[in-house]
Amino acid sequence: MLIAAHLLPAWISIALWLCMLIICALAIRYADWRALRAVPGRYHLVFGGCLACLVLWLMSVNAFDGLWFHFLGITSLTLLLGWRFAILAGTAAVIGHTLILQQSPGAISTAWLLTVAVPATVSRLVVHRLRKFRSRNLFVYMLGAGFGGGLLSVLAVAMSALPLLWLAGQHDWVLSALANWPVVLLLMFPEGFINGMVVTTLTVFYPDLVKTFDDAYYLEDG
Repeated sequence: MLIAAHLLPAWISIALWLCMLIICALAIRYADWRALRAVPGRYHLVFGGCLACLVLWLMSVNAFDGLWFHFLGITSLTLLLGWRFAILAGTAAVIGHTLILQQSPGAISTAWLLTVAVPATVSRLVVHRLRKFRSRNLFVYMLGAGFGGGLLSVLAVAMSALPLLWLAGQHDWVLSALANWPVVLLLMFPEGFINGMVVTTLTVFYPDLVKTFDDAYYLEDG
């Protein structure tokens, strides 16, 4: 989701910019660069995932003046790269997407929160909770993390956008969104389907590329 900078107070954009810079700095600091260098092909995954998200986001709908909706795809990126690299690749894609739409840099931080940080974090938490079930069924990962993660990401973005718009003084938009809440359900299913399809395909044919998938845990006996 992209919200034009003129719709938000400066203090919100600045606060989110600081948050973005701090989280990205921590992601750079603690990302497993050694593992990335050990398998040079993974560089292609990072850059390819960034480009794939950018292309997906460019297929956006300008629902209202200054508000763009699009599919996220961050669930797949998070499961493929891990949370830290998903944050970094998603941040690069957000910057490119915002500039291509010729929006002010002030819109980048808000788009980053709603398009990258929230869905990536929710997707990572879903994977963590699934491991708590201690189920070795492969479909628990593919459908739970892929399809379920995509569903919950949309819901989390919607729940994050409402208080953000309220703080920005866009009360009419908030009331309109609450009155048309079934639209969120319509967005949840295709997002879940897209991510579920991508995660399932990669897990079945290229399990070694999916960072959050433990093939020894799900595929070996015992």
